Amino acid sequence: MTGAPLAHNAAPWPPAPGSPQGMGYSLFSHFRIGTRLAVLMVLAATISALLAAMGIRGLAAANESLRTVYEERMAPVRSLGQIAHLMLSNQLQLQRALAQSAPAGVCAHTTLQPEGARRAAEAMESNMHSIDQLWTSYSAAPKGPQEALLAERFTQQRTGYREDAIKPAIAALRGLDYTEALRLADAARKVYERDSPDIQALIDLQFEQAHTTYETGVQRYAQMRQWAIGALLASMALLGFLGTMLIRSIVRPLRQARAVFRKIAAGQLNSPIVVQGDDEISSLLMELRTMQSRLLANEQAIHQLAYFDPLTRLPNRHLLRERIQAALDASSADEEHRALLLLDLDNFKIVNDTLGHEVGDQYLVEIAQRLRGTVLAPHSVARIGGDEFVVLMDHLPADEAEALAQTEALARQLLAATARPCLLKEQVHHGSASIGICLFRHKDASIHELLKRADTAMYQAKYAGRNSYRLFDPALQADLETRAALETALRDAIGEGQLALHFQAQVDHDGHALGAEVLLRWEHPAYGHVPPAQFIPIAEASGLILPIGEWVLQQACVQLGAWAGEPQNQHLDLAVNVSARQFRQPDFVHQVCQTLQQSGAPPTRLVLELTESLVLDDIADTVTKMQALRRHGVRFALDDFGTGYSSLAHLRHLPLHQLKIDRSFVQDIVTEPGDAAIVQTIIGMARNLGLSVIAEGVETPAQRHALQRLDCTVFQGFLFARPQPLSAFEAWLAQRPTPISLFATAIAAPLNPSEFS
Repeated sequence: MTGAPLAHNAAPWPPAPGSPQGMGYSLFSHFRIGTRLAVLMVLAATISALLAAMGIRGLAAANESLRTVYEERMAPVRSLGQIAHLMLSNQLQLQRALAQSAPAGVCAHTTLQPEGARRAAEAMESNMHSIDQLWTSYSAAPKGPQEALLAERFTQQRTGYREDAIKPAIAALRGLDYTEALRLADAARKVYERDSPDIQALIDLQFEQAHTTYETGVQRYAQMRQWAIGALLASMALLGFLGTMLIRSIVRPLRQARAVFRKIAAGQLNSPIVVQGDDEISSLLMELRTMQSRLLANEQAIHQLAYFDPLTRLPNRHLLRERIQAALDASSADEEHRALLLLDLDNFKIVNDTLGHEVGDQYLVEIAQRLRGTVLAPHSVARIGGDEFVVLMDHLPADEAEALAQTEALARQLLAATARPCLLKEQVHHGSASIGICLFRHKDASIHELLKRADTAMYQAKYAGRNSYRLFDPALQADLETRAALETALRDAIGEGQLALHFQAQVDHDGHALGAEVLLRWEHPAYGHVPPAQFIPIAEASGLILPIGEWVLQQACVQLGAWAGEPQNQHLDLAVNVSARQFRQPDFVHQVCQTLQQSGAPPTRLVLELTESLVLDDIADTVTKMQALRRHGVRFALDDFGTGYSSLAHLRHLPLHQLKIDRSFVQDIVTEPGDAAIVQTIIGMARNLGLSVIAEGVETPAQRHALQRLDCTVFQGFLFARPQPLSAFEAWLAQRPTPISLFATAIAAPLNPSEFS
């Protein structure tokens, strides 16, 4: 809300208790308006009488004021007299200056006495300045024709007096020219004698006008005294009559208005209001009648907007919450079950996107009508926004099985209602819905918790294939809450140093280390070791996989850079898994190249592992990025090969270096001929494409021997080394155990399924 700021010293409204305004209101509000007006009339009459007495005295005082008027009229007379006096003063100043320099003996002085001449010049300049001010003030006053003529003539004479006599005389005084000053003094005297009669004529004229004004004022005073007394008496009589009529004209309609306001305050907005007359109060009553009808309409509209959805006319979220709260309050005093059914339309966004929002609104209105016809009292249905509806079932049996049976029966009816064909824009639309059900009783949850439970169950129905209903499962809710908590913790994992890389060796047929695959591990201070299978999907869904993937790539490149300076390790490769979201970033190629450059890692030792689904999602973009990185020396491996739908036509266009046989084929390669045949096919395909093959998940010597018989020569698995921190991995590299001791170690050590990623 905008507007001009309130003044800091503005009085508060209503008046604060104890303030003068508040005290006056509190005093007079105890009396009726008619009583107050009558008292005011008496006071007015009393005051009028007092005013009459004071007026008579005032008229007497006015007589005295006439003298003041006369004195004011004498001001121009005094101004003109001062002008004449100042002109005479100029003559005296000249004479004094000449007298102080009068010749002694027979020798005449040719110069004036300096100090006396200077004082005379300054006095004459001051006099002329005062004459100008007095004359300017006098000239501004209005004048009659005769006075104006005299004033105009004196104005011209004053100009000649100043320019022809005084200014030259002042100049002669300052020049100390005695002879010139003597001549100009005589000239000034003649001008003064010439102008004095005009000044005197103006003074006489002003005096006569002042006297005339005074006489006129005395006559007017006598007349006004008679008129004032008569008008005062007449006004007192008229005031009394009008006051009586005023009381009647105000009190009667105000009584009617008061009665109407009482009815409006009581909620009676249809009371009739009788209007008589056309004065301001009658207009007020007419406006009151109009306001009353609008209040009635607005009250109905406000109630509709506050509690009902404007599109479907179903109860809205606000009214639903009130009804749920009422059901919760009632559930604390009985054994009955109640239920919330959250219904969400399946694929409603497609309707909006393909047919437009207007058609989508029509579809919502149709569904609302169907739900309204399906949900009968004491149950109710509401729309809480978008394509979501909530059904509140009340007074269900105390037995949980019976209550659930009735709830499921209504859920099936709702699914059938939403599944009926609907004609939208001349097209038959077959819709469906997903429903989440939440039973409750004994006020065992809040409104927010009940809606949250129903929403969780609804999404479970969505995941199950839509067009179905699901009952709230507390275990599912716990999983969702755990997932949310892990996502929050994962956001700080990098900054808190909770993430670490483990290295799982990749070896050849002789057990010599060729490199390793980096595997991400998360150790949280509260949750402990979080398996990758649990937090990687969370990172993918939340977008955290991007900073995490960048961090993994940086750490791997830093390690390759460190190994590049170690002769015993500089031949090792590092394989890094790249997520689809990370690979699809527009700057992925630049990011990898920059990381290699900053870390000093040899690009030929970096292997990026991609999945089949990733490379086939956008084959053109995939090939472009792979070729760009291949030119820098980076190599690529296709991870989990054989589990997707790769075709030979696509594979031969990809700049791959290696295929990784998925552990699911290696696990049963000894006992399942089909798995052995698949592995043999993969190896043959790789050989034809010029690619190397690595089998992952090798855990037993039998698996290793079976793979060797199929010409697989590179392995990764627990048989050779578990994923381990860098220090342990480098210690393992230094030991370089023989294949026999490796087998013995692998067989003796128990397997940990959580390390299989």
